[in-house]
Amino acid sequence: MKEFTIDIVARMQEFSFFRATRHTMAILMPIAVVGSYFKLFNDLIFTPNGLIYNIFNLDTVLSDHIWYGGSFVCRGMVEITFGVFGVYASYFMARYTARLYHKDSTMAGLTAVLIMLFCSYASSSGRNARMPFTASLLQINAVFIALIIGYCVGQIFHLLGKDFSYVKDEGTKIIQKRAGDAALPSGISLMLGILLGILIYELQLKLLNSASFNEIVSRVQTTNNFGEVLILSAVITFLDWLGIGYPLRSLSGTVNNAFTAENLTYTLKHGNSWNVPYKYLGSSLINSYGIMGGASVALAVIVLLLIRRGNRENEINAKINLLPAAFGSTLGFTIGLPLILNPVFVLPSVLIPIINMTLAAFAISVHIIPVSVYQILKGTPGILVSFFGTNGNWPTLIFTLLLFLLDIILLLPVIRINEKIGIRIAYQKKERSDE
Repeated sequence: MKEFTIDIVARMQEFSFFRATRHTMAILMPIAVVGSYFKLFNDLIFTPNGLIYNIFNLDTVLSDHIWYGGSFVCRGMVEITFGVFGVYASYFMARYTARLYHKDSTMAGLTAVLIMLFCSYASSSGRNARMPFTASLLQINAVFIALIIGYCVGQIFHLLGKDFSYVKDEGTKIIQKRAGDAALPSGISLMLGILLGILIYELQLKLLNSASFNEIVSRVQTTNNFGEVLILSAVITFLDWLGIGYPLRSLSGTVNNAFTAENLTYTLKHGNSWNVPYKYLGSSLINSYGIMGGASVALAVIVLLLIRRGNRENEINAKINLLPAAFGSTLGFTIGLPLILNPVFVLPSVLIPIINMTLAAFAISVHIIPVSVYQILKGTPGILVSFFGTNGNWPTLIFTLLLFLLDIILLLPVIRINEKIGIRIAYQKKERSDE
């Protein structure tokens, strides 16, 4: 069964979409890592509700000039990495797809960028909009559509473009000839991209931005039905695996609504949260135990990679991302391994949070642990989210650590499969280069 699974997944990884995605994620890993570190610094230090900001009372320690300067740099770096990540992703996805078929990859990448920017403009422009352009569609939380656009452009170049081979020293005439050869696939791609943008604008589609998922996020935050929590969490974690991260990111921060307020009021009145009115709120269960502040699966994979040391590149990736992932900033690692759109990790990404929440709900129901009700500071380590959410309940910390250990055990066979698939892909790549 294991060999059959490896064979099936390895064959899937040979599809052009997954091959191009794998190359795209690898080249974008440094950008994602830079964004993860600056997001970490911003959340911990340069945000009034940041963990380090409050622990060390930085409001009185740092001068306003240093604090505002640091905040400016961190927010700026997050914007130019995560904020326009779709531009980078669409470019390299189109480029690697076209390169698979020996077409002009650079022209394909530039065409994809134009389409991506136009669709983003169309998605964020309304008839009464004051801001003509925002980057909602370009953010890393919507990277899936950037990959799709890049892949489609690459396939159009595959079907309509002329074969291309790189010349070491290109003169002006050669570059002009490249532009002429790429005119047909670029023109067709742009026309289809414009039609897509018009469709988005006319129907006022908020394509893969935070507003698109308001209903599902709101439902998860307010439902106390445990079965519904599990179903919705499966949908949200699957979307995150696809590269649509808006719903999950919305749940990894502080959630304020009438239900959380009622739970907090009860806790303050009675001195504990054992019998709050809403024990199984989706927002509390998912953030505290399902994803552990966004760090559950990613951090468990990092720990396994550091313990096993089976692959040099993966080990380096794990070391670089250990610090931000421990504090919930995992995007650098999920892009670099990658976890996003990696068929090996689709089931763990969905099932492990469900297992965590099921065990947590059982523990809450039999009074092993109380309900998490307190607000969490930004940058709180994922494993400590439930501990602080229960006002420092030690059994809760022990329970969460045991959950995390269980996650590591569950992911061990998955990591082994991923390593074997990596070896097989490398072997197949060597075979192709020898032909």
